[in-house]
Amino acid sequence: MTMSITKLRELVFISHATPDDNEFTLWLSTRLKLAGYQVWSDVTQLFGGEMFWDDIQEAISDYTCKFIIVITRTSLSKPGVQREVEYALEAEKFHSLPNFIIPIIIDDSSFSNQPYGFSDRNIIPFRNGWADGFSRLIERFKRDDVPQHPNDKIDIGAFIRSQTGSQTSLVEKADKAVTNWLEIMSYPEQLNFYRLPLKPDQYKKRFVRFPYPWFEYATFFSSFCNLSDMKEELYQWESPSAVPTLNINSTLKGEPTNYPFFESYEVVKKLNFMIADAWSKEMRKRGLHCYSMASGKEAFFFPDDEKYSGQRRFPDINGEERRRSLIGYSGKNQVFWHFAIEAKTSFGVQPKLTLMPHVVFTEDGRNPLSDNKRMHRLRRGFCKSWWNDRWRDMLLVYLHLISEGNEFLELSVGSNQKVVLASRPSMLDSPVSIVLGSDLEQIVDDDMDNYVSEDFKEDELDDEFA
Repeated sequence: MTMSITKLRELVFISHATPDDNEFTLWLSTRLKLAGYQVWSDVTQLFGGEMFWDDIQEAISDYTCKFIIVITRTSLSKPGVQREVEYALEAEKFHSLPNFIIPIIIDDSSFSNQPYGFSDRNIIPFRNGWADGFSRLIERFKRDDVPQHPNDKIDIGAFIRSQTGSQTSLVEKADKAVTNWLEIMSYPEQLNFYRLPLKPDQYKKRFVRFPYPWFEYATFFSSFCNLSDMKEELYQWESPSAVPTLNINSTLKGEPTNYPFFESYEVVKKLNFMIADAWSKEMRKRGLHCYSMASGKEAFFFPDDEKYSGQRRFPDINGEERRRSLIGYSGKNQVFWHFAIEAKTSFGVQPKLTLMPHVVFTEDGRNPLSDNKRMHRLRRGFCKSWWNDRWRDMLLVYLHLISEGNEFLELSVGSNQKVVLASRPSMLDSPVSIVLGSDLEQIVDDDMDNYVSEDFKEDELDDEFA
């Protein structure tokens, strides 16, 4: 039965391949709903108060303001997706709707040679990270004035039950939520600038092994390092000279500086880069291995070593000792799995590192698989039944190991300069709690390292995950 509604063009319609891309579509729908947008897809009948159309063509033609098409290698070959795209193209032309269709790519599909002329549109990539893609999508929505209803209530309890079983519920009881943020406790106040007896295009070659982060700005070499640090990388006859420094805090406040053209947003970008680079250098120094993603970002993982293998002790969010593994082995697939972390710096009002979790696979316990498609297929098979408790605990034991149990974690940015991080993630107070049913409570209480999908056979995933 079709609902009687006033024709307002406020709907964000998400077209995707079912069931292939249900997981992503559910995530995207939820994020958009929480941001206050009116969303419809065939997986969103979970929040309560959703409108439902018997006539999809009517929904797209008369009520949709943005039509999102989720593109993968196979999605546009699905008859249902093709039909919805045809409706969207017809509506866009008939109603003269600018920027109506927004293509997004969530896998390694090419941006070129896409059907329906999508290659000529501004495709938003989600394959380098769903959060990054979502941020770009919201920017597009704001630019195009897509209507929002931030005060609309969402039945999150119904959504949770749909994902975890009917026994799970949401109750009004205060609880603690663990973030994936590490607070930056302190950092050097001055950025130092040097004039070097080198051409700027020679900096990278000469300083490729420099142990501290740096960048080149307006022919100057800039870092937190002192003059003696610089001299160690130069020949005796190459004498660097210091030029005026830049006070970071004053610059961020908009106060006059020695570099008036080096604006505060540029300073923030450089600080983000340098602190992320300091994290990478520190992880390498501590013996972690690097997985370089297609985006150029790096995630670090512990190798299969006696020091890190097996279950490791760590204090949980209540300070009680627990055990958790960061490395495992699948005999069926003959691969090791490793929990890995990518660090992204957010330098602003509350400087922090955001720690993005990944799972990396190796055949020798050290070197990531070179086949990215196999890596993706294995990741989806291994992690599909990993609950939030597991991800949270792996993050906690990871941080406990790299900080060696200390309260703070120091990143070297000069021989006598440090960026100091909290070694435990920030905690938030939540006014509600999730209450698990008895079956789920038992799973969480048991050894979660054994309650995972690690016994699947890789070739069994071809139809489901390829």
